[in-house]
Amino acid sequence: KTAVKKRRKFLKEKAVEYKGGACQLCGYKNCVNALDFHHLDESNKRFGLSQNGITRSWQKVQEELDRCVIVCANCHREIHAGFRSL
Repeated sequence: KTAVKKRRKFLKEKAVEYKGGACQLCGYKNCVNALDFHHLDESNKRFGLSQNGITRSWQKVQEELDRCVIVCANCHREIHAGFRSL
């Protein structure tokens, strides 16, 4: 279980860095755990990047990240509620 946790943390940190390290809307970057990946087109979503402890190869993660933007949790919720747009 510890190895899976470490792998997930490593992939999240690498993914955040890959996408620029900060919310694309407000610039938030203080806590990696508060950053989400928002799919630009839900119909192209192959898998959720933080779904149920799933770990995938970096290549697969990177392919999915290319379909996303990085946003903080607050901006992400506002996008889904219709208060913000990209």
